[in-house]
Amino acid sequence: GNLPSIKDDFVQCLRDATDAGIVVVATTQCQSGSVILGHYATGQKLIGAGVVSGSDMSIEATTTKLAYLLGRQDLSIDEVRDLMT
Repeated sequence: GNLPSIKDDFVQCLRDATDAGIVVVATTQCQSGSVILGHYATGQKLIGAGVVSGSDMSIEATTTKLAYLLGRQDLSIDEVRDLMT
């Protein structure tokens, strides 16, 4: 399911994390489908908190890609965020 849009304290925690330079990626546990941020109010709140979409990547693919990108010393956090989408 979706992150409840009324959980403003949780969204604030995500904002605090992204402000601190932590890359937060929204993924899905579904076998098929994808994360499309910005389509609904919940996604808009996540975008506002600095969360990036994992799109149609599995949790394993997201973790692997993020680990690879964070391991590269030539990329800034903003570049990592951009490359995750």
